[in-house]
Amino acid sequence: MKLVTCFKMSKRKGKVISDATAVKSRRVTPVGTEDTLDDSIHQGPSSKCFPHSATGDIGIVESITLKNFMCHHLLGPFQFGPNVNFIVGNNGSGKSAILTALIVGLGGKATFTNRGVSLKDFVKTGDNTADITIKLRNRGPDAYKRDVYGDSISIEHRISSDGSRTCKLKSKSGQLISNKKEELTTILDHFNIQLDNPVSILNQEMSKQFLHSKSESDKYKFFMKATLLEQMKRDYIHIKHTKTVTRQQVERQEECLKDLKQEFLQRKERYENLSSFSEMKVALENLKKAMAWCLVRIYLPSFKKKKNCEDFNRLLNSDGETDYAKRLKTLSRLIELLASRSNKLKRFGDHVPNLLGSITEAYATGRFLKKPVGPIGACISLKDPTLAVAVECCLRSFMKAFCCDNYKDELVLQELMSHYYPKGNRPQIIVSPFSEKVYNIHGRKACHPEYPSLLDIITATSPVIINCLIDMRGIESVLIIKEKDKARRVMQQGRPPKNCREAFTVEGDQVYPNRYYTSEFSMAKYLGLLLCFKLKCLSLFICLKDEQLKLEAECAKHERNLKILENKLKSHEDNIQAMKGELAQREEELQEYVTKATKISPERQQVTGSTKSIDTEITRLKKKIKVLESNHGEQEKVYAEALALYREKTNQVRDLRRFIDRLDNIMSDRQNRYKIMRRSLSVRCKLYFNNFLIKMNCCGSMIFDHNNETLSISVKPPGREDDGVSDMRSLSGGERSFSTVCFMLSLWEITESPFRCLDEFDVYMDMHNRRISLDLLLELSERQHLRQFIFITPLTTR
Repeated sequence: MKLVTCFKMSKRKGKVISDATAVKSRRVTPVGTEDTLDDSIHQGPSSKCFPHSATGDIGIVESITLKNFMCHHLLGPFQFGPNVNFIVGNNGSGKSAILTALIVGLGGKATFTNRGVSLKDFVKTGDNTADITIKLRNRGPDAYKRDVYGDSISIEHRISSDGSRTCKLKSKSGQLISNKKEELTTILDHFNIQLDNPVSILNQEMSKQFLHSKSESDKYKFFMKATLLEQMKRDYIHIKHTKTVTRQQVERQEECLKDLKQEFLQRKERYENLSSFSEMKVALENLKKAMAWCLVRIYLPSFKKKKNCEDFNRLLNSDGETDYAKRLKTLSRLIELLASRSNKLKRFGDHVPNLLGSITEAYATGRFLKKPVGPIGACISLKDPTLAVAVECCLRSFMKAFCCDNYKDELVLQELMSHYYPKGNRPQIIVSPFSEKVYNIHGRKACHPEYPSLLDIITATSPVIINCLIDMRGIESVLIIKEKDKARRVMQQGRPPKNCREAFTVEGDQVYPNRYYTSEFSMAKYLGLLLCFKLKCLSLFICLKDEQLKLEAECAKHERNLKILENKLKSHEDNIQAMKGELAQREEELQEYVTKATKISPERQQVTGSTKSIDTEITRLKKKIKVLESNHGEQEKVYAEALALYREKTNQVRDLRRFIDRLDNIMSDRQNRYKIMRRSLSVRCKLYFNNFLIKMNCCGSMIFDHNNETLSISVKPPGREDDGVSDMRSLSGGERSFSTVCFMLSLWEITESPFRCLDEFDVYMDMHNRRISLDLLLELSERQHLRQFIFITPLTTR
């Protein structure tokens, strides 16, 4: 048996095979190198290689090694080329064993091979285990975990005589990476290797069945399976079944929901009829509270007599603070606050004056290329002070921000800020090259004949500030409209003014063409604070001046009354001292009753009956409630459970309905896509099939009937073009084999797989059809040089 590996083919069709196998040892010129490749005789096969300029990067088979597999003690390692490989040998030499090992070694089932029904059938008679080692290429940008596996992945399978098997996945260096089946499945999916797809691997038994099959239905099934349309069809059938089951569940749930709703309404009616039961419970609780406070009411009158004397004493000893004094204190606090705010920079933070001093010092020492500017709010002023709230609401966090000319200055400023602010709470720094002129905003500025833009109502100490606010906040496109109604009319009734993006009212409300945000601020924090304080102080001062004149007249009158009260106070002091002792005792007793009553009812109760009558009513209600509870149970709990169950079932039915609707939409879309794909693949397959027939001077047709699921193939060999329609049943064995190869090549053109394997594809062909078939195979392999082809034949390649 020989393994002939072809990398590069002759351009002369008639000499491809003979060139590849003409001699056992010949000099070959690869791309960029020269080497001599000899047949390497193993226990079974030998190999011969021809170079190619480009090969596939992932998924192709690099080598296969077999030990105690089927009837062979040791086969391999077989080194496969990246493009075309012929396995040649007599029947029984082990050709098909290599293909079988490829399927089993990549995790395929024994039934996929058509050579056994169980894995134990592949263990050599007399041995306990069989070993298969397969190396797959893993290179290029699409490699699977290349940093873990390297340029190749080694898959080692050990099959035991009891039918079990173990798998080891190793890197190129031989390191064990995983022994999980899931990892192998992931690798096969990544490489797009489909073990059960006959287009990827067509074994000997399936090849014979396909060649001898005369059923149009079988050919259609083969096409569907090869293009994975059959798998898609099964998936759609499963989804339809799921939808049917779900719809049945919804219908059952809806029936249950009707019963549940009826039960819920009955329980609700019973619960509402027992409202008197709940009212009794409330009445009982109220009586308990009344009883507790009734004891306090009984004791309270005697305590009040003692308390009145103490209240009078406290009145005489009070400081007699008048409204006038309270207003004086308020004025004092405002003056102190005004003084603390006299430093304008401290409005932006207590550390701002010190930070600005550090910036000036750093600039003087040359640490800054250009001195930073800020805070922005301290560098602007208003032409109309009443618009302070509107401006602050628009600028917000930019009021405390700083401007830097470059990122180097930004790093220095960040370092200075770290001395005064904790991380995450520092003022914003805006980096933009400084300019000595204000931007030319002609054509971009919001224009309105009555209302100014934000740019129009502010002035700044530097063009840098204006340019920064244009860049970051777009102040040229913001209008200031004092009244709310006018702002809504301008912005939301008809088209907004040209270049106007938003507007602000005098209260700070933000107005967009399609929405309106009410401001949360009622007073300016940075721009209008001092003005507010001054107006407040002036108002208070005027009021206090008027009141002072009135109070001075009353002062003399109070001084006279004070002397009279002092005399009365002296006479009461003796009585108060005597009563304090008794008062303390009574106060302790009262506090005990209040504490007990508060535990029962935190709110004080208005009591009208006696303790005896209240106690009698409590006893009566307890007996009645006990009887009702024994007859009807906890009705509140039953009602709540019924309500929760009803809502749960309602939500379930709603969710299932939504699922069915979504499934219908998905299925409709998928079915359309499925039909489009099926039609596209059918058309492409027919085109490639006709092209291959033309190359052998034949004509034919391929007719798909998707409704009846049949595929009709008719072929007219050379010289019989005038005959009637000739299907494959009227062809000779060789002609039918050749037509089947054309059909297989057409499927190869429309499907994807890193390697293709054909077993005994030419067994029924005469030499003429076999030579043409080989030419077609090699021509396609040269066109698809990034894929690997493995052809098994009992005939020589010469």
